[in-house]
Amino acid sequence: MFSFLDMFLPPFTMLFVVMDPIGNMPIFMSLTESPRPGYRLLMAKRSVFIGFFVMLFFAYAGEAFLNLLGISMPAFRIAGGIMLLIVALRMIFVEEQKEKAAGEVTENPYANDVAVFPLAVPLIAGPGSIASIILLMSERHGQWGQQLYVISALILVSLITYVLFRLSNYFARVLGQTVNTVISKLLGIILGAMAAQFVIDGVRSLIP
Repeated sequence: MFSFLDMFLPPFTMLFVVMDPIGNMPIFMSLTESPRPGYRLLMAKRSVFIGFFVMLFFAYAGEAFLNLLGISMPAFRIAGGIMLLIVALRMIFVEEQKEKAAGEVTENPYANDVAVFPLAVPLIAGPGSIASIILLMSERHGQWGQQLYVISALILVSLITYVLFRLSNYFARVLGQTVNTVISKLLGIILGAMAAQFVIDGVRSLIP
């Protein structure tokens, strides 16, 4: 029992912190506001599914893939930070034309698809998450049993993320439109700060 906890808890704790399902839930709620029925549920399924497989890919091939492309982790952090900053600015400053959006409800469930960007990447599978899983797997290189604990931790954190994203529909109904708008703006500021920190960390890593 203790052996299992010793091997499972460290990777689970690290991935839970860096993937931050609790912190991402209100951001997901803000980004998936839509008059289309079932849109939020669809985005929850797709974003977690895509984010999980992005993380799984980097778990086994991430370091080699980035090296092949000549991309360093600091550069990856900076790029992810810039992308998040663009999303944050849109959340804060861009006026959503809700009446127009309501009139443009279509049969296409993938219109205005935010599942890949920015939800799956870089919110779920962000630079910090990818760097963490590469580190966790490289520390256990050649130890398939140990690596299985890392993948199990990734699966559990992904399931927690999906459950919390599903619950965001409930919170959206309870809080109401005005509170949701205020939360969206505040979260845009927080997301902007997170983006700036990604860039700062990336630049700092490049300085000898």
